[in-house]
Amino acid sequence: MIIYNETSAQFLDDVFHNCLKQRLVDSFRTMTNSVPADQSVWDYEYGRLASVLQNAKVDPEVEVAIEYHLSAAGRWRIDALISGNDGQQDNGLIIELKAWDKVGFTDGEGLVWSPLQGGKACEHPALQAKKYKDMILRFNEDIHKEEIGLHSSAYLFNLHRREPEPLEAERYQSILKEARLFLANDAEKFRDYIKAVVPKKPKKDLFHILENGKLRPAAELIRRVSSMLEGNDEFLLIDEQSVAYEQIRFHLLPTKAKAIRQVFIVEGGPGTGKSVIAVRLLAEILKQKRMVLFVAPNRAFRETLVEQLARGNYGYREDGEALFRSSWSFYDEDYDKVNRYQVLIIDEAHRLKNSAHMYKGKNMVEDMVRASNISVFFIDETQRVQWNDNGSIAEIRKAAEKFGATCHTTFKLSAQFRCNGSEAYLNWLDDVLQIRETANFDSWGNLQYEFRVFDDASEFYEALNSRNNENKARLVAGYSWEWPTEGRGRGTTAAHVKADGLALPWNFDTGNWATATDGITQVGCVHTSQGLEFDWLGVLIGNDLIMRDGKVTGDPERRAKTDASLKGWKKDFKSAAGNLQLQQGVRDRVDSIIKSTYKVLLSRGRRGCFVWCADLNLRDHFKKRLALMDRKSK
Repeated sequence: MIIYNETSAQFLDDVFHNCLKQRLVDSFRTMTNSVPADQSVWDYEYGRLASVLQNAKVDPEVEVAIEYHLSAAGRWRIDALISGNDGQQDNGLIIELKAWDKVGFTDGEGLVWSPLQGGKACEHPALQAKKYKDMILRFNEDIHKEEIGLHSSAYLFNLHRREPEPLEAERYQSILKEARLFLANDAEKFRDYIKAVVPKKPKKDLFHILENGKLRPAAELIRRVSSMLEGNDEFLLIDEQSVAYEQIRFHLLPTKAKAIRQVFIVEGGPGTGKSVIAVRLLAEILKQKRMVLFVAPNRAFRETLVEQLARGNYGYREDGEALFRSSWSFYDEDYDKVNRYQVLIIDEAHRLKNSAHMYKGKNMVEDMVRASNISVFFIDETQRVQWNDNGSIAEIRKAAEKFGATCHTTFKLSAQFRCNGSEAYLNWLDDVLQIRETANFDSWGNLQYEFRVFDDASEFYEALNSRNNENKARLVAGYSWEWPTEGRGRGTTAAHVKADGLALPWNFDTGNWATATDGITQVGCVHTSQGLEFDWLGVLIGNDLIMRDGKVTGDPERRAKTDASLKGWKKDFKSAAGNLQLQQGVRDRVDSIIKSTYKVLLSRGRRGCFVWCADLNLRDHFKKRLALMDRKSK
């Protein structure tokens, strides 16, 4: 989606007559029903670009695009893109504009310290521009066929060069080889660069090709994704996982693009290998040169999958970021209108929603079906942990019917590869948490999975930390502790989660808590751990889960005020006033979400799980159930 597209002459005229901003605002409202918060700097930013472009004296019919959206959700927005010809071939010049007047180093590959919001870590501006170029080259087949050159650059017009210049440090040199950097002192160099790359009128319509070109994964992307999986233990298919994968693959891969949409559903509980199979399918479909994306609602889950695939290779990480997308991004996609996405693989589909912050659509399940020719949903309805989680098999079938899709028989995964392979342990959790009665009241089979309940939170943490030799132990907690939006930067001394002498921060808002070497010093939550697994897990159960009169009960009033996962329950309860049955339904749903949250947390460990409970009655309940198991094993 391109918000503004004019000749360079018209662009300069719009800037001169001070009407560019209004044109952008009008176009945003028409095309997206909203206007970005950064509109306040448009006059200034594009005025500075216009000054350089005017001095470059390019052909008046060189074309300028502003705010080119590479994704529907606006996650990838190119500030400016100039289309021209250098005398030999057509070129596109991507320009990332920054008004920053200071910048510095920070932790993290490709990151810099920026003055935004009082100071925060951001991607190097040249890296942003490079990623935009790479995103286009990875998927737009017609750019390659038409032999259009793409170039990327960043212009920081307020930042004067220092000696040495931090943005040009050795750690960024690999980025700067692929994207040019221009600072305030470099206006003439930037002018000359524009004159060299896009001085003449283009012969081909680059912007039409970008908007309507055939999407197909590039051969190099296919090769690199295959390389990511080779010898990667995190994505090995084991025993029944391999059987299930081959069965799904047998039915899915021969399914070519058809006039009628196709919907596949794969159902499986925690640890049954849904994500491993989904990633393997992604790679296999890419080999067929079909346009496929991996979709997941949870950002932390996506980021961890990308890191596991990349294994430290920055180029591979960029590939992963291009292929792994948020479910927020498809609200205005329709395969019948634009054949963009042949296949969407949706993992953690139970976390899809009807409404959410920054989501502009009405139903994410429908988005997935409507946006693609083939949609593959991986789902576990027992892992819905937010009030607005709407993903269900019934909802998927309903969406398939709405769009005239063929909905195939559900594939079911049953073999357990987490919790030392013990499906009985998950059944035991259901029984202990009183989610449902099971036959595993007093045992989970071979007892090889280590489960311990602690009275002292400090001893609990010490025992967990002792298992972190390979950085495979993590601490998580429920939402009984306040979650601040600020003050969670790396190295903070704040102690957000306090439990019986133990005091630690929530996971930092920079870096990946699940894989960071200091991850054990932070506390994760259900949103940063769902879909992931660790060798050892410690779970702090807060006062939102209690034991009263023999019943395990969720108490929403004891959840932190910052918790948004139950947002909406009070409104629904109030709306049901006078109808006891409806009100009880709301209470039951609240209870289910709180219990499901802790079941998700308690089932993230491969080898063992340590537990501390704020509620003494619940702690005793766990101990008594473990005692029953001890007696049975003797």
